[in-house]
Amino acid sequence: MKSDDEEYKLYEKIYLAEAERKEKLMARLNLPLAMIVAVLSFLSYLLSKAPPVEVTAGVYFWISYLMAVVFVLVAMAHFSQGWRVRLDDLAIPTADELESHRRSLIDYYDGDIVEANGWFMQIMMDYYIMGATRNAKNNDRRSSQLDQCSKYVIYAVVASIISFVPTYTSSLT
Repeated sequence: MKSDDEEYKLYEKIYLAEAERKEKLMARLNLPLAMIVAVLSFLSYLLSKAPPVEVTAGVYFWISYLMAVVFVLVAMAHFSQGWRVRLDDLAIPTADELESHRRSLIDYYDGDIVEANGWFMQIMMDYYIMGATRNAKNNDRRSSQLDQCSKYVIYAVVASIISFVPTYTSSLT
């Protein structure tokens, strides 16, 4: 196999596309993290303004407040899952390790560089295939966790805003 084979180029391109997709997904994790911090700050503010449970506004406050807390916790769990998927990604070995292996192939094939390089390119293609496959599956999982995280952050924002209404109305009376 030669390095200019179409299959090699295809798998290399797919591997690099999945690596780029991973970076984009990791960058997208910043926004839900900022939203989680903002919601937690708002919830801590609301906690200090909580109306007493003896009034109807207090009951509504605590129901919506606890719902917001649960949604934030679920969002944090999905965020954590999305962040941890990166530990399972498959990376190509370093250039130093690859060159060392190529040299050992040359020694194994008694200095036949063409044969050794052919096997080396096959190994590289195998790395690209395995890496692209595993990283694509991980990116799909990462994307799913990010979507779930975003959904629960939105739920938490809505529930915290709803819990603000009883706090505001009880402060008017």
